[in-house]
Amino acid sequence: MIIDQLESKIKTLPYDKIVPFSYIDIKGVTVDTRRQYLHRLHNRGLISIVDRGYFKRIKHFNEYLFVYGSLKKGFDNHRLLSKSTKRIGKAQTIKKFGMFEDSFGNYPYLIPQPISKIEGELYQINRKEILDEIDEFEGAPDFYQRERIKVKTHKGEKVAFVYIRKDADIPKEQEPLKIWENNSEYKIQKFNHFLARLN
Repeated sequence: MIIDQLESKIKTLPYDKIVPFSYIDIKGVTVDTRRQYLHRLHNRGLISIVDRGYFKRIKHFNEYLFVYGSLKKGFDNHRLLSKSTKRIGKAQTIKKFGMFEDSFGNYPYLIPQPISKIEGELYQINRKEILDEIDEFEGAPDFYQRERIKVKTHKGEKVAFVYIRKDADIPKEQEPLKIWENNSEYKIQKFNHFLARLN
């Protein structure tokens, strides 16, 4: 197969050496087809496209990330996981945590309190820069801390990163959650409740 030939040729390159797409010149393969395959290998984490028409071979990266809030499929910030990741499916923490929401119900957070097992989704990440971007989005390590935990999936147990807030207290006015839903009506109710408390 063409992609196997491309992969073999790329594996002869030293790591991090930037080369033009034209370096991968395989007989009978058009420029457009070559570009499509290189983009596929970029998403798989074998190479990194560094500029238009240039790429470099990168070191293998394979980590799992357990998400329970706005990064889940169908939620506001899922776009951060849309490239160079693979959705493994639904997952549940093996250890118990406390899960609560911010005042307006915009996002949930975990705290290290053994209250209940948390429902979420598991993703496989093949590029380190994706995890770096999510760290930045989550405000890690200052706001959230990224830690490894065990989760249960339809494919068995996996060790995955998760974002936890260690400095947050249990909110007295909230019931802990097991799963966080994307519910606009509920968010409006939360906001109205917050406004009512101000008066």
